[in-house]
This record gives sequence, C-alpha cells and structure tokens, in this order.
Amino acid sequence: MSLYVLLGSLLVIAAILSTRFAQHMGVPALVLFVGVGMIAGTAGVDFTDYALSLNVGLLALAVILLSGGLDTDARLFLDSIVPAGMLSTVGVLLKMTLIGGLAYLLTPLDWLSGLLLGAVLAPTDAAAVFSVLKGCGLPKRLQGVLETESGTNDPISIYLTLLLASIITTGEANLGSLVGGVVLQLGAGAVLGYGMGRGLVVVINRVEVDSVGLYPVLALAGGLLTYAFTELVGGNGFLAIYMVGIVLGNRPLVHRHNIQSFMDGMAWGAQILMFVLLGLLVVPAELVPHIPTALLLTVGLILVARPLSVMLTIAPLGLLHKRFRFSWREQVLLSWAGLKGAVPIILALVPLLNDVPGSTFIFNVTFVCVVVGTAVQGLSIAPLARWLGLTGAPEPEEPLRIELIGAAPPGSAVLDLRLLPDAPAVGQRLADLDIPAQMVIAAVVRNGRLIAPRGAIRFQPDDHVYVITEDAEADHLPRAFVPVAPSPRSSS
Repeated sequence: MSLYVLLGSLLVIAAILSTRFAQHMGVPALVLFVGVGMIAGTAGVDFTDYALSLNVGLLALAVILLSGGLDTDARLFLDSIVPAGMLSTVGVLLKMTLIGGLAYLLTPLDWLSGLLLGAVLAPTDAAAVFSVLKGCGLPKRLQGVLETESGTNDPISIYLTLLLASIITTGEANLGSLVGGVVLQLGAGAVLGYGMGRGLVVVINRVEVDSVGLYPVLALAGGLLTYAFTELVGGNGFLAIYMVGIVLGNRPLVHRHNIQSFMDGMAWGAQILMFVLLGLLVVPAELVPHIPTALLLTVGLILVARPLSVMLTIAPLGLLHKRFRFSWREQVLLSWAGLKGAVPIILALVPLLNDVPGSTFIFNVTFVCVVVGTAVQGLSIAPLARWLGLTGAPEPEEPLRIELIGAAPPGSAVLDLRLLPDAPAVGQRLADLDIPAQMVIAAVVRNGRLIAPRGAIRFQPDDHVYVITEDAEADHLPRAFVPVAPSPRSSS
C-alpha cells in the first residue's frame, strides 16, 4: 500500500510542478500530464484497468464541469447558448460524419466504425478550453461560445459513442430512439440541473456548520448528487452538474470565493488524475505504426471537419438574427479553438470495453490525434487571435477577497483593489467619488503604510483600496477603481 501511495504522490507532484512549465511556455496541461503518465508507464508502472479509467475519467469530467460552471457568467452563457448549442449538437453530428468519412477513406475501418471514431473525436474538451483560453484576451462573445460549447457538447458525444458501439456489436439501430434519447437526456439534464442547483443554493445559504471548510465540500457533494440522480432517471448528468455550477456561481451565495477556490483545486486534481491514468494506459511502441494515419486524420480534423462544421452551423444563424452573425475572422478563431482533451481519449475506452472490432486502433489513433492537435492548437491560439485582430487588453487580476461570515449578507466580502494608473479614481479625492451606498472604503495602503480613508485623500497609482461590500462581483465594483479595457477589433 505504501509503495502505491509513494508512486502516486510522486506522479501528482511531478504533474503539478509541470504546470509551471505549461504556463510559462503556453503548453496545454493535457500534453504534460499525459506525458508524466507515459513516462511512468515506460518506467515500469503497470496499469491496464480500462473500466476503472473510464469511470474515474467520467467522474473527473463531472468535477471539471462543476468548476467550469462556477466560473461562467450566466449572462454570457445565455448570450452564447444559441450558437454554442448548435455547435454542441448539429456541429457534433457534422464533425462525426466528416471525420467518419475521412476515417473510411484513410483507415482500415468500415463506415460504422469510422463514424464511431468520429463520435469519439467530435467533442471539444472543457478542461482544455477553460485552461487555455484563460488570459488570452479573447472577446467575451467568442470566449462565451467556446466555453459554453465545451461545457455542453459532451452529452451528445457520449450518447453517440455508446449508441454506435452498441449498434456495431448488436447490429440493432433505431433512429427514432436516437433523436428522442438525445432530446430527453438534454432536457432532463438542464431542468434537473437548474432546479437542484437552486435548491443547493438555499441549503448552503441556510445551513450553519461550525467549520467553514465544509461549505465547499457541501457544494461538491450537492453537484455530484445532481449528476448521479440525473443519470439514474435517464437525464444527462454532465449537463446537469454544469448547470449546477452556473447556478451556484451566479446566485447570492455564502462562502462563494472559498467554494470557487476549492473547486478550482479539485478541477486541477481531477485533470491530473485523469490525464496521468490515460497516459499510463498508452503503450508508446503500439502508437508508432499508427502515427502517419493519425497525423493525416489530425490535419483533416483541424483543417476540414472542424471549420466546415463551424461554418455550416454558424452561417445560417446569422441569417436569422444579426446578434448571431460572426465575421470570417471570428469563424476562423472558433474553428481553430475547438480544443480536444481527455474527453475523446475517455470515449475511446468505450469501444475497448465493448469489444468493438478495431477498438485498439481507434484508441491509439485517438490518443495521437488529441495530443498532437491540442499541442498545435493550444500553442497557436493566442498568436492567431492577435494576427486576426481579435484580442484586447488582458483582463485585470481578480482582487484579493476575504469573505464575511456571521450576520453579513450572503456574498459580502472585503476586497483589496489595486489601482492601476488608468483607473478613473487616480488623482481624485475620495469625497468627489460616487461610491455606492452598499460599499464602504475601509482603508488605503500606500507604500506599505495604512492610511485612514478621509474624504480629502487623493488616490495614487498602486494604492491598495480595501472595500467592504455586500456585492463582491467584479461587474458591480465602483467604476472609479476599475480601468476600462479597450474593446478588441472585429472585422466582417
């Protein structure tokens, strides 16, 4: 037992330390985490439990989606849901068909097995998208579409993968059950996720426990309860837990910052565990014969299947309403930023567990496609966005936040706002600023000295202003303390 704990701890530490390199070089975490697993496998760690890997991967994906939902702005989600919803349904079907056709032409797979490979490779990955897009300075509109798509396209991809694997092994197919099953799963997932999320907000806000550290655990348990219950009644648990995260992140909630910080750590831990396990399953020697075919499919996926599915899905929406109209530059970026991640590799375990003919080929090709495609696209998204003129100033860092408990209203906190040189408050007196009634300026720290916030004080760049507020959301902070970032250029 101790030996397994030792090896597991070393793998996790190596994976965590590798994130520093990933952030510095812009390498997606997936590539490094999987690399750690592959190195451990070649060094003698023997792990071939596909069923356990699939179950751990699906659970880890649920945790990642809950964390991603917590960080999602509900208004941005609602503004993006139509184009993102089309990409996560119609777009997935188009990608599956196009990749299936390429696989039929380029590989030994038959048509149905090619479609299965297409279903496996079709979804974008929430973990990869959330981590790579953070700090890229993309327009909120595009970031919202990409994040919402990645958070909502897993259900149909999982359903299609399971359905096609069943059709290949049993020979039974029912188009009516396919359409009805997708609609039922998505509808039940959305309704149950929203309803149980609202209920969880009430529980968290009203329950009084002695340890503050139990609130994040309560939020995680409530999210996983929603996921499991939704799956048991025939809905889609992944969409449900993503909806729970969105509800928690956009309602008045006690200890929200603690919950978000905890879930951010849990999401990273889930990614590390999931990617390292998947890396352990790979036998590098078995990948080598499939690399040329996998590279051809990767090129076809990036340059043909994804762009065509985006164009054919997005273009008709622009005819319905101008708010759904995307310029050619925006469509190029949406196409290139369709990042893969652990989800396709997890789905590639389904054919293996169902003894689908050619399942080992599908797994190995999927692995190469995902790792190569994610590395190429992840490293080039920011430069491409700059070249297209679709980047703005980086978002300001989140202020240090200390949440208030006790009699304070839910969401109350003390914020440390560092004044940037272009903040409107710089050079102004406190008495001349329009400070909302529900906010109190508690202190100002300048050059390491604490200054009482008198009305005559004039603010200077790099002042740290401590604000007590009952609404600690960034959108509701005093505008005088928050610089306005320039809008990115967008051309049609």
